[in-house]
Amino acid sequence: MQDKRNFGKYIAEKRKEKGITQEELANKLYVIPTTISKWERGVSYPDITVITDLCKELNISEHEFFTACDDEAITREKREIQKYRILKKWLFNITNFGYLIGIITCFICNLVIDHKLTWFLIVLLGILISFSITSLPYYLKNNKYRFCKVSSIVTVLVYLLLFTINYVKNGDWLLESFLIASFVLIFLWVIILICTFTKIALYYKISISLLILSFLTVFTNQFCASVLNFPNDESNIPNLICAVIMILIASYLTLKQFLNKKY
Repeated sequence: MQDKRNFGKYIAEKRKEKGITQEELANKLYVIPTTISKWERGVSYPDITVITDLCKELNISEHEFFTACDDEAITREKREIQKYRILKKWLFNITNFGYLIGIITCFICNLVIDHKLTWFLIVLLGILISFSITSLPYYLKNNKYRFCKVSSIVTVLVYLLLFTINYVKNGDWLLESFLIASFVLIFLWVIILICTFTKIALYYKISISLLILSFLTVFTNQFCASVLNFPNDESNIPNLICAVIMILIASYLTLKQFLNKKY
């Protein structure tokens, strides 16, 4: 326990040297402020998944971190971190290799079967969107605005995908598909900008995001039916239930954050 307390004091000193509050550090690490408090009071150690980011935010090396909390439990955690990193690297490489195999396979099949590239273009754009969401953030992990950059690329690819599908299928619904995509993406971009550029507490960010998503859940079907001139005969009750659940969760998180800050 004494080792944990000494480690907690060390983390608190480094945080104060950086001139940031517990809440600000928590927002940067995507944890709740009480988690930072537990570290600094010696109640618990940081999870292995946040140690790298914690060291970066406190401007210390991982060697300094482990030296500050060098006991038997942390020695085990160091081994777990190494295993975690190896596993993450293997999963990352396997995922990217799978994307590459999928692209090559679909390219060959499309040429052999149709003697020209048609549906392969749709598959290619779909894989690029998946790659942008799953793998691209890894390459931009040290970039402050990585989520905005990834979202920008995904947004462009979504419009390209809709255009390609319309072209390959000789469709006449390109404008309608762009309108529907824009309706959804506008709200998603609001969430991204709020989470990236505002300094409000993490719980507040989550609550705002849930409220926006609840709005989308309720009104997206109606908007699509209106744009496509389809009768909206389906029951909207399941969507309303999902929206109510998200609103309740948002209310709970907002209240919890307010009480944590108050006390």
